[in-house]
Amino acid sequence: MYQTISRIIVVLYIGGTLFIRFLLEPQLQGRFVYSIALGLFALLFLYALIKSRLLRPNWFGFEQKGNSEL
Repeated sequence: MYQTISRIIVVLYIGGTLFIRFLLEPQLQGRFVYSIALGLFALLFLYALIKSRLLRPNWFGFEQKGNSEL
């Protein structure tokens, strides 16, 4: 159940950050480096949430079932 909620949060987070980047793109007036930096920061934040185990999405069954460490 927790992994399903984590997956939903990750998908909504990625979709939300992409939506925000598309909204901000015209305001940046061709400064694509700022857009890339914003996207990288968003991915880094998501990575930190996953590494700290606040989010535990189980993508494609990569994590073994029954592993007590996860």
